[in-house]
Amino acid sequence: MAKSSASDTFFLDHPRDYPIFRPREDECPYTLLGLSTDESVDLDDIRVAKHHDNVVAAYQFTRLSSLTFEIERLGVNESYRNRGLGSWMLAHAIGIIESKGGREIFIHAPFCEFFSRVGFEATGSNLLRLTLTAE
Repeated sequence: MAKSSASDTFFLDHPRDYPIFRPREDECPYTLLGLSTDESVDLDDIRVAKHHDNVVAAYQFTRLSSLTFEIERLGVNESYRNRGLGSWMLAHAIGIIESKGGREIFIHAPFCEFFSRVGFEATGSNLLRLTLTAE
């Protein structure tokens, strides 16, 4: 384990060391995902990364059609940023979507290197698309 120089928080050595789960009812990451606590959410469409039983990152996706999905939100706790955890969560989201038969993924976000590294392309103003091909 690596220790943060900014605090007494210990971080795991590799992003893949953070286990990712479907959240329990009592751990829906409303704040991390920018959701209101009175919003209705489907926990089957949310995954969380945990460290010491605390949610430190999360994403939410939605099925738009049988082959098309949208990653609606992706959030990483500020203390855990710049450690590769966001990239790990994005890769995990893509894997889950692909396992559900997804072949096209959209994200409403500005085009940047973070998304382009995994193949997202700009398709409009703040709209990105990733096309998955069957092996």
